[in-house]
Amino acid sequence: MLNHSFIHLPGIDSAIEESLWSRGVTSWELLEQDDARKDPELRDALAESSERLADRDAAYFAERMPAHESWRLYAEFYDQTAFLDIETTGLGGDAFTTICGVLDRTGFTAFARGDEMDLLPEYLEQFRLVVTFNGRAFDVPFLRRELGKNVLRRAAHLDLMYVLRRLGLKGGLKRIEKALGVGRPSSLSTLDGRDAITLWAMSEEGESEALDTLIRYNAEDVLVLPRLAAIAVRDHAAGTPMAGQEPETFPEPDISVLPFDASIVHHLASRRGKVSSPAL
Repeated sequence: MLNHSFIHLPGIDSAIEESLWSRGVTSWELLEQDDARKDPELRDALAESSERLADRDAAYFAERMPAHESWRLYAEFYDQTAFLDIETTGLGGDAFTTICGVLDRTGFTAFARGDEMDLLPEYLEQFRLVVTFNGRAFDVPFLRRELGKNVLRRAAHLDLMYVLRRLGLKGGLKRIEKALGVGRPSSLSTLDGRDAITLWAMSEEGESEALDTLIRYNAEDVLVLPRLAAIAVRDHAAGTPMAGQEPETFPEPDISVLPFDASIVHHLASRRGKVSSPAL
């Protein structure tokens, strides 16, 4: 997709890009034969783009395009993408990360606070693109504050909240996934971030099944992200030279093997007047 994208180049905004496409200039090669011959700066930028793409430098492109256009990176860096979501003890300055769930092509991995979380920075080094929902304001700042500013230093960031907002989809993650019908596989759909805080507190107090339940809740949050990314890329690419170049469906692990305590879920849901469906 990036080969058809000009918005990261100097002097080119979305209007100019669309004008180029309408004239049949739909790739870096064609742009080089067209306007770039008369513009040394543009010619140099195209040459550097080719070099950066060959070097798998996703961050280079992300830094040069608006956040809502970062969906263009997904197809190109699909094989080096991680979907990420964290759980915390709250939003205040003294809050901290309790779980970080990561989904990549090898499966889902949960890093719990403690020794496992210490392994997270090195694990994330392998990825060139990280996908979150509201991660720019929440997940990534939390991780960098606790684990160091170099966490995800080489990765571009695709924050689906901004990308989906440009499609008219606003609100929280659960509201959007419900609107798009991408659903969740179990009764944990009745829980929310406040319950995640409670689950961690319960686990710290010795409730043995609470941590498992928190990890499963986090896994279901993470698992919906590639489904949303696929929809976002498809809908944004429609009607552009990038249409039809969406990557294959991201492999989803079977998270039904992750245990959770249905009685805890029912208790948390019922105390706020929610109704939890039978566990699947």
